[in-house]
Amino acid sequence: MSESSSTRGASLEDVSLRAEGGDDAQRLVAISALGMCRALNSGAVTAAYACRQLFGPALLARLETPGVHPELRHAIHLATELEDVADLVPDKMRSSITEIEDKLLAVLSSLASAEVTAEKWLVKRTVPAPH
Repeated sequence: MSESSSTRGASLEDVSLRAEGGDDAQRLVAISALGMCRALNSGAVTAAYACRQLFGPALLARLETPGVHPELRHAIHLATELEDVADLVPDKMRSSITEIEDKLLAVLSSLASAEVTAEKWLVKRTVPAPH
């Protein structure tokens, strides 16, 4: 057991992230997507996993709201197609991921500077004491 889980009694069974405000929510999506792209590029996860867990139609639908950076929407749209790229033209996978990463990094650079005083993304939940 790691020190953090033994000292805090926390569990990874229920982890929630929440960003409030348009820029912060977009920043969370972009950073999460960058991490998934990195995992895909390294072979740590499959395109099917990435598309099921993050790069799906539900995320894309949420990004259809006014005020969302168009390049973020485009990057996630491209990401939703990665499973097809992996199946149909696997030799294009790396370049597709690079294109998505470049768009996500551009979005992060264009968003207003993150305030250190913004709310943390990790949602604290009270864990019931064991019986």
